[in-house]
Amino acid sequence: MDLENVLRLQEADVARDQEIDRILASHARDYFTILQINPLFDFEGLIKRLYRKKSLLIHPDKVKHPQASKAFDRLKRAEHVLSTEDDGDEDAKKRVNEKAALVDIYKQVSVGLKTSIVEDFNHKDNVLIREKVHLVLDNQDKQEEVERVYNQRQEASKNEELKNAAKERQMRKQWESKWEDDRDSRVQLWRNYVNKVEKKKKKPKKKVLA
Repeated sequence: MDLENVLRLQEADVARDQEIDRILASHARDYFTILQINPLFDFEGLIKRLYRKKSLLIHPDKVKHPQASKAFDRLKRAEHVLSTEDDGDEDAKKRVNEKAALVDIYKQVSVGLKTSIVEDFNHKDNVLIREKVHLVLDNQDKQEEVERVYNQRQEASKNEELKNAAKERQMRKQWESKWEDDRDSRVQLWRNYVNKVEKKKKKPKKKVLA
């Protein structure tokens, strides 16, 4: 193999590694950044084409990068969500809503930053928008984690209350059962006591000598 081919292969390997690192550095739910699409412009026709190009570039069978599979899974997920159409299926609706929510975030960030609307993905204004979107998604993740932990604690507290209530019912049931089991014994003790009292009452008094 001549030097030119060696260099070409090395460049291809570097390009694959760089693309994998880029995807992994993107937020896992920012599917537009993963596919390098600007959602502020018409993007439907780009999804399949860019996915095919990138999937061939970073396919785990073709690269040695240790996290190639993780990057490839993110790429597949991005294409899956952005390509989904609402066909009435519940899962499809969730993906369509997720895509719409992501587009809304981009639009709101763009308005908030007062950036120019430029189609070029690598334009500095679009870079700023993507950085802000990343922060928004990070904050969403943190909020979801807080809610998850809160709900988890609430569920644990509820389970503890149910457990204590069940334990209390069991103890009451055992106490009532024991009370019923001891009923005959209590009755007999009461009868014995009554008999002793009556015997004392009937016992003749000693005569006192004058």
